[in-house]
Amino acid sequence: MSRFAIQGMTGDVGKRARRDESAGADVQRVGRGDAPVIRMLGRYELLEQVGSGGMAVVYRGRDTALDREVAVKLLHPHLASAPESRARFSREARAVARIAHPGIVEIYDYSGDAAFESYLVTEFVRGPTLRGFAQEIGFGYPEVAMLVGRALADALVHAHSAGVIHRDLKPENVLVKQDEPPAVKLADFGIARIIASEERMTMTGALVGSPHHMAPEIVEGKDADVRSDVFSLGTILYWLATGNLPFAASNPTAILRRVLEGDVQDPRLADPRVPDPLADLVLRCLALDPGARPRGAVEVRDALDKVLAQVGIDRPEDALVAFLRDPVAFRAAFPARAVATLTALGDGALVEGASARALGFFNRVLSLEPSNDVVLRKLARLTRRRRTRRVVAAAAGAVALGGALAAALAFREPPAPPSLAGAPPPPEPAGVATPPVRIVPESPTPATRAPAHGEARPADPVRAAHAPGRAALLSIHVRPYAQRALLDGVEVSRDEQIVRLAIGPGRRHQLRIEHVCCAPFVREITAEEAAATGELRVPLEPRPARLRVDGDPATRVFVEGRAAGTAGDSQRSPIPVPVPPGGASAYEGTTRIRLELAGAPTSDLKLKIRAGEAVAVPAPQAESAGGAP
Repeated sequence: MSRFAIQGMTGDVGKRARRDESAGADVQRVGRGDAPVIRMLGRYELLEQVGSGGMAVVYRGRDTALDREVAVKLLHPHLASAPESRARFSREARAVARIAHPGIVEIYDYSGDAAFESYLVTEFVRGPTLRGFAQEIGFGYPEVAMLVGRALADALVHAHSAGVIHRDLKPENVLVKQDEPPAVKLADFGIARIIASEERMTMTGALVGSPHHMAPEIVEGKDADVRSDVFSLGTILYWLATGNLPFAASNPTAILRRVLEGDVQDPRLADPRVPDPLADLVLRCLALDPGARPRGAVEVRDALDKVLAQVGIDRPEDALVAFLRDPVAFRAAFPARAVATLTALGDGALVEGASARALGFFNRVLSLEPSNDVVLRKLARLTRRRRTRRVVAAAAGAVALGGALAAALAFREPPAPPSLAGAPPPPEPAGVATPPVRIVPESPTPATRAPAHGEARPADPVRAAHAPGRAALLSIHVRPYAQRALLDGVEVSRDEQIVRLAIGPGRRHQLRIEHVCCAPFVREITAEEAAATGELRVPLEPRPARLRVDGDPATRVFVEGRAAGTAGDSQRSPIPVPVPPGGASAYEGTTRIRLELAGAPTSDLKLKIRAGEAVAVPAPQAESAGGAP
């Protein structure tokens, strides 16, 4: 028994389609030519009504001139009665008809400006909606589902390049074509724009669009742009990757509240198999501030290409066709392909010395094959190696003392056993590295103040009794963390929040802590000072974010109300934007950006920035003539 969906099913239309799919008898009639003609609409026979929603009635029909099956969407009279509404409908239809892409439902015809009834004629797509496909067949793995997400992004790239914004992206507006060649097709392009702002209420009083997928700026009544489509695409990517909707709640009001508050759970918590690059992309798409989202669908598509390449899918268009032809076989073969590619990537990262990246790839292998012996052995060796490296790094200062210190230690009389807890231990034999020892700081008292930037804590009497000529252990607590720690120019730690070092005696040593977000922390220290200190608290000083404004170079840029230059200035050298104080973190916050260009609406943005990070926003554009979307 065949199943079908038709372009343009939204709201009640989609519900009717699902009822039709389960009803059976009506579905069997589709395409068999035995349905009676309900009425003629120009040269089109309307054969059966397949749905009705707040905007239109949708029919399966036949083009009598070309003898082909079509879908006819007939707008409700109250939406197309006024001359200006008909003119808007024709303008939008012409704009959408410019789009020709295999991932977009093709528009064949429209009623024209003078027609009494407004309608669109499109190709008829046989197959379920994306939601129906996910429920009945499914994807099995987040990366497999991204084949669909990548196809949607590619369709949006083409539409946006033609100046057309969808405005109502949701799984019900995505059709899975099951005829040859199988494809995923976006439907209902530009339909939301057909309805004027004062007509955005349907006959049932519901806001046009799905609250689960509406960008916050649309909820607030602002105009949509390509970043609004990116947000809605992000909600679909989240749902494809996890099986859950990002802003799910018990009623539409609660859903919209979560959308407006940006209240979304990390997709990795919803499904631990979601890889980090995909989770980061989805969360960027769902940013509350449009300026913090990817700048367009092309950026989303390129990021998804990288996610897919990491699991051995370097030709996503062909892979999507193969999956749609035989989902069961594709899902069964996917783990072996992904494991082989991820293992090779992990091995390559090890060769480059990027152990953290290697761990990420190997962990993804185990999410697919938890009992993969090859990778489990690699992880065991890698964990031992990292542990050993930390031990060696902690003792690097002591080892660097060389033969002179070894000789001095060899001729020293053995010290008496320590009588105080925490006193320095007896020396190891010459040439033997001392493993790191965790120094526990004294319990703070109410009178104790927090040390200032790079300031040592008050000396502990026990630590102050440092034997001359001995190495001293030093713990450095770094905020946010140390991407690299160097002692006398030699890297001794990487990606650690607590760096433990052995500081050798006899001279001053240079300590350097680096993080890409911040200015480096540099300090000279001796063994005696390290012994007296025991530990350092180092909050790194955040660097300004770097702002680039893409678009007309004449655009004036204001940061927190102060002139900061022009878009042209930012394109030559990014504008520094300090992280505003008073936020939840010293390393990220929200700042206000204002962009002004003669002949274009002013753009006011609340931009989420992170210390040291580059961020780009589009300049406002002058209103285009002719009302194109």
